[in-house]
Amino acid sequence: MKRLKLEKEKCLGCKLCAVVCSAYKEGAYRPSAARLDIQSHYENGGLVYDDRFCILCGICAKNCPEGAIVQEEYITVDHSKCVGCGTCLEKCPKNAPKIRDKKSYICDTCEGTPNCVRTCPQNALVFA
Repeated sequence: MKRLKLEKEKCLGCKLCAVVCSAYKEGAYRPSAARLDIQSHYENGGLVYDDRFCILCGICAKNCPEGAIVQEEYITVDHSKCVGCGTCLEKCPKNAPKIRDKKSYICDTCEGTPNCVRTCPQNALVFA
């Protein structure tokens, strides 16, 4: 199964991935609404990354008490079943789900063709 990966040595921290994600998924250029979050900062003279995006491990789907999350080739969240309990976020090793308006939002890799990967000017995001 393909997974989204960050090649940290290539990332500039421009957040274009988040801008594109929010525009494509939420209809607005708001990186805070993106389904991935890549933060970077300097610590002890080196660049440190905190990347939060779905790695398709399936832990959220296995633990969702409402059965609202399904993993096949990508993750889907049935918002008619999701109650926004946050179990998916609590269990996720990457803290990838975002809870907004009592619903969970998780990267679905744009159904197998991630726009963040296609847009990254440094090719720091790969889907392989």
